[in-house]
Amino acid sequence: MTTNLQTLANSQFGVGLGLAAGQCIPPVLSYPLIKCAAKLLSRWENSGLVQSVRRNQQIVRGEHLTSLDLQKAVEEVFIYAGRCFIDLYYNLKNPDALQHKVLENDSLRRLITLSRDKNFGAFVVVPHMSNFDLMLLAGAARGFKTKVLTFAKPTNGYQLQNNIRATSGLEIMPVSKKAHINALKTMRNGGFVLTAIDRPISSQARKLNFFGRPSPLPDGYVRMALRADVPVMVAAVHMNKDGLYQLKLSDPVPMIRMTDPVKEVRYNTEKILRIIENYIRCHPSQWQMYYPVWPDENPSFEG
Repeated sequence: MTTNLQTLANSQFGVGLGLAAGQCIPPVLSYPLIKCAAKLLSRWENSGLVQSVRRNQQIVRGEHLTSLDLQKAVEEVFIYAGRCFIDLYYNLKNPDALQHKVLENDSLRRLITLSRDKNFGAFVVVPHMSNFDLMLLAGAARGFKTKVLTFAKPTNGYQLQNNIRATSGLEIMPVSKKAHINALKTMRNGGFVLTAIDRPISSQARKLNFFGRPSPLPDGYVRMALRADVPVMVAAVHMNKDGLYQLKLSDPVPMIRMTDPVKEVRYNTEKILRIIENYIRCHPSQWQMYYPVWPDENPSFEG
């Protein structure tokens, strides 16, 4: 059942249906509906989707949560995800309204300015937090320049999402050899490349330390940053108490060179992951990761 649910959600029909509903139903009606749906979904404990979110939330919160506390944590994840969905799709065809959902702060201004500096190339990496798609569209409209690396083999639903991202004028590049070469060239010439880095790779044997536990997370962005000789910057979005989305941006993180290439990649990747950890700890309910980031872990919780 969970597989069917996730397949439907990622399909062209599922994304298209959600897009149509998000644009037609005003937030005053859809927000309460989302809360009800999130509560029902969080109680579906036998679904793989809920189990993955429960496992992830148990670890990032670093607490011995009771079963009831953990159910509440999962419910909050789904509520925030629904709010992000509504805020993006309802305002998608209204650029002014979209901009009004974003708080302009020093981090956003700095990101835009650096992205337009021809002498400063960088790899910008993001966790799946809050409404980054909305921030990406709003930032592009304000002058943010980057190329976006996305999932290598997008489903029809993911492709529809990529098409929405492309309306910003940004170049969307599913991972491939050609995209890899393009990204390296862009960064070496003083441009930005952006990608999300907290989706696990289930087939990967090598593990990285994330929240004190081994996880099969990607390290390709560090390899590329080393080859292009550029720093990595971490950007994360969260919804504030006023319901606006705001950006947090790390300082540029220079890549440390080592004689051992394996240790070099691990050291630099885990340095970036520690920054990601801090952002997630600040807003764990807004971390929208629906895959088991620690597939070998089975955290316990009190009944």
